[in-house]
This record gives sequence, structure tokens and C-alpha cells, in this order.
Amino acid sequence: MSKPGLAARQCAVTILTRVFDDGRGLDGLLDTRHGPSSYRNLSDADKSLVRAICTTVFRHRGEIDGALNNLLDRKLPKNARHLIHTLYIGAAQILFLDVPDSAAVDLAVTTLREDKRSTRFAGLANAILRRLSREKEELLLNQNADEWALSNMAPWLRKNLRKAYGKERLSAIASQHMLEPIIDITVKQDPEVWAEKLGGTALFGNSIRIHREGRIEDWEGYTDGQWWVQDAAASIPVHLLGNISGKQVLDLCAAPGGKTAQLANAGAHVTALEASKSRLERLQLNMERLKLTVDAQNGDLFEWEVKQEFDAVLLDAPCSSTGTIRRHPDVQWTKSPEIIAELAKLQSDMILRALTFLKPGGTLMFSNCSLNREEGEDIFATLTSQDVGLIPDPILVEELFDLKDVITRQGTVRTLPSQLQNVKPPENCKSDPKRFTGFDGFFAARFKKS
Repeated sequence: MSKPGLAARQCAVTILTRVFDDGRGLDGLLDTRHGPSSYRNLSDADKSLVRAICTTVFRHRGEIDGALNNLLDRKLPKNARHLIHTLYIGAAQILFLDVPDSAAVDLAVTTLREDKRSTRFAGLANAILRRLSREKEELLLNQNADEWALSNMAPWLRKNLRKAYGKERLSAIASQHMLEPIIDITVKQDPEVWAEKLGGTALFGNSIRIHREGRIEDWEGYTDGQWWVQDAAASIPVHLLGNISGKQVLDLCAAPGGKTAQLANAGAHVTALEASKSRLERLQLNMERLKLTVDAQNGDLFEWEVKQEFDAVLLDAPCSSTGTIRRHPDVQWTKSPEIIAELAKLQSDMILRALTFLKPGGTLMFSNCSLNREEGEDIFATLTSQDVGLIPDPILVEELFDLKDVITRQGTVRTLPSQLQNVKPPENCKSDPKRFTGFDGFFAARFKKS
């Protein structure tokens, strides 16, 4: 019989390998229906432990690398991936998680001993992790929070964002990435009322920020379809379409349906197009719970044909998702400048295709959750300098709840995780007040069709 907790650590090693070496996303690997069997077969408690361990490694990788490097006389072999990832898991538990150091060390050593390729490293891992356990207090006390936050950002992303935003804002973004955010929801109506009911803070529009225990599905109003989970920044693009009541609106790349729900709740006649059948099913289930009616269709926007023209089109395009690193710290370790360039080209093509579905004079809203200018401001600048039928429709501060910091000189929207710093938690809230600050990195641009 294996040691308690061993299967969870072995699963965590597998998942780190899939993310770091294969570029797989963590959410897919932790899917209870389609994830690896080593994860699906775990108890609920061990599933939670695997998620906590992996998320901690992705959020603190720079610190973990720094701590391990300080304990090594020479670098570990690059191809010893099982050893490296096992050390990451042990170090994450020793430095950052509420796990007894002895258990973290013992299970790491056992994990290596039970893998034929890595048995020879068991003694080395034992020595490294035991020394880390003895010296962790000194290591943690000597940390400079800002410097370590920067070290936890993937090198390619750190370089990219420094060029885009400068050293000061880069440091602020990196620091915000270290704070696991709490949950934002969008309510159908009466945000102040729902903020009081759920013990949250109303932000802007219909967005509420909540720190609350228990399953989300058990919170008041969920079953009744009164609200849905959606980062406040993600709610912005629909607000910028103005009064869409009674209008025909096409929502492209629609799943999982947060913006779809906003559109329908605002009274639009919504056609929601999604290429993935499984994601479309999820969208339909969400609309059923929310009691909102939309015309959900499965199709690739480059192949989909429709006779009607729409008053407005919303394109929330596939992107690098680097604006969501607070919630998904694995993202930065699965992307690269080459992937960013490919995505930017795809997004430009999508915008031009989306334009064909619009009535003359209609509104096209383009958005994504990337921090990288190549996927936002640069696309906007290139397309508006060409004669492709896109007329810039600058966004004004008064349209956006006086969020002055998010409006660019282009008249586009750029949100950063380091913004929205004035949010205060409700009275008697036990959560760290800093976790109430910030929101996802987002870009949004509005056009008219000539």
C-alpha cells in the first residue's frame, strides 16, 4: 500500500511536466472529466492539494529556482526533468504551503525512488530538501518582495512588459501577480443590493467583488440565475457597445458566455458563435441557469455563413491570456514571443472576418485578455492605418465609469493587474485587503464599419 499523499505528489510531477515541457494549460489538466487519470482517480482532498502545489510552483517559480540554486554546488542536469519537478514540489510545500516539512521531504524522496529513471537522485533530493527545510527562515527573511516578484515572471514576459510599460509599472504588475485574487461576479441588476447580500463590494457597472467561503454553487442567487462569475475587466467591452436593447448582436468566440450573458441581459437579440462543441454546451448550460435566451451556434467564424447583417459584433478573440496570470499563473510558462506573434496575426484576420458580418455603420468591439501590446495596441494601429473599412470609434472616460487610467491615447482600453487599487473590502472581511485590488489585464478597441 502506497504512502498517504504519494499519489498526489506523483500526479503533481506529471502535471508540471505537461505544463513546463509540453506547453499544456493547467485548467485542462485539472479537468475532472478529461484530465489525466492520475488526477481523476484522486480523492477530492488530494485533487485540491495537487492544484495548490502546482499553482504555488507556477506563481513562485523564480523564488523556488533561486532557493534551490543557492543549495547546489552545480546545476542539475537539464534532462533530469523528473528530479527537477519533484524538487519544485518539495520546495513549494516547504517554503509556501502548510505541509509538514518532514512529509514534503519524505514523499519527494519516495517519488524519486519509485521511478526507475530517477532512483539514483533520491539521496541528492533528500539532502537538498532537508537543508532547505533547515534554512528556509533565513531564505524567506532575506527576500526583497519586489525583486522576487519580478523573478517569478517568465523571462520572455518580463522583457516584453518592461518594453511596453516601463520598469515601474512592470514591477507593480509583477507584485500584483503574487496576490491570488478573489472572485468577481456580474449581477443582472441591483449590484449594491447583491453586494450586501453576498458580503461583497460593488465595483462598477454590475460587477461585485466577493470573498466568501463555500462552493460558489451554494451562494445565494446562483441557482436562481441572478449572477455569473466574470472578472470586472472582462465586463468592460459590452458596456462600450452602449444601448443595445432590441439590436441584433453577434458574439464571436462566445464561450463560456460571460459576455453573451451581458449582451442578452441588456436586451440584445444575441447570436452566439462558438467553434468548440463542448464549450458551446457549457455556454448553453450557463444560459439555461441564467434564464437568458440566445441563438447559440456551433461553427468556425472563417467558414460560418449567415445572410443577415448585424448591428454590432463582439469579438473577444483567442489570445495569450497573459492578462489572467493572477488567476492562472501557469500561462506565462506555456507561451513565447513566437506564439504571441502567431496569435496577433490570427486576431487581425478575425477582425477583418468579423467586419463582414456588420451592417454599414455598425459597431465592432474587439477585445482580449492579453497584456502584450502586439495583441492589442499594435493590431489597432496597423488596421486603422490601412483602408480596410474600419473607422476608429474612440472610447471616452465618461462611458467607462470615470476609469481614467484605462483609456489610452488611441482611444482604446488597456487595463492592467496593477490598476483598480482603491477597492476596499467590506467591514468584518477577514481576507487580505490587497486581494481586493487589481483586475485582469485586458485590451478593448471599438470600430465603426464604413
